[in-house]
Amino acid sequence: MKLGIIGYGKMGKAIERLAPLYDFQNTVIIDNEQDWLNKEKELTTCDVAIEFSTPQAVLSNLSKCFEAGIPVVSGTTGWKEQQDFFLKQWHNKSLSFVYGSNFSIGANIFLKINEWLAQQMNRHPQYKASIEETHHLHKKDAPSGTALTIQQTILSQFDPQITIPITSYREGEVVGDHIVAYESPEDIIQIKHSALTRDAFAHGALKAAVWLSKHPGVYAFEEVFGKV
Repeated sequence: MKLGIIGYGKMGKAIERLAPLYDFQNTVIIDNEQDWLNKEKELTTCDVAIEFSTPQAVLSNLSKCFEAGIPVVSGTTGWKEQQDFFLKQWHNKSLSFVYGSNFSIGANIFLKINEWLAQQMNRHPQYKASIEETHHLHKKDAPSGTALTIQQTILSQFDPQITIPITSYREGEVVGDHIVAYESPEDIIQIKHSALTRDAFAHGALKAAVWLSKHPGVYAFEEVFGKV
């Protein structure tokens, strides 16, 4: 199979390195507007593309892929507020698209644990929930997309009027840490997920790309990660 890689930062390089493990024998890399001019035609020959870029570039990148009919997996964060409106603009077109705030399999298991834990904790109002996340200094958005997803997961099991604070830190080259805490006057419950390398996200994105090439449609990664 042939893979398009849109965005060639550290994530794009990890995806390129691991792509042969998933039977992607050829890659087309697009990292800037000049690449779009020179390689857009070649990109249309790809079976699927993976997009990790920036909130400023993601809408343009996805629009070009959708117009060309290329299945896309996108892990770009920081555009959640625009997401629903953007996808509605394409509702008349048959899309193949997987999107997510975190493509780590472990992080998605962590989200499921959070959902279960929130179901238990909503019966115990003495506990107050909070979220802490730490990422590298280069991360553009704060809070992280994963932290916002965790927050929404907890709120789905609680009264939506409650407040769940998110504290964000940007330190060194931290790949990604998320801690959920429930604190009462008597004790604290904490659960944590730490990504050790970007390979965790790259493996998940590549698994999603292989799956999407055979299952057209629009999916959130947390809906399908157990199938990939």
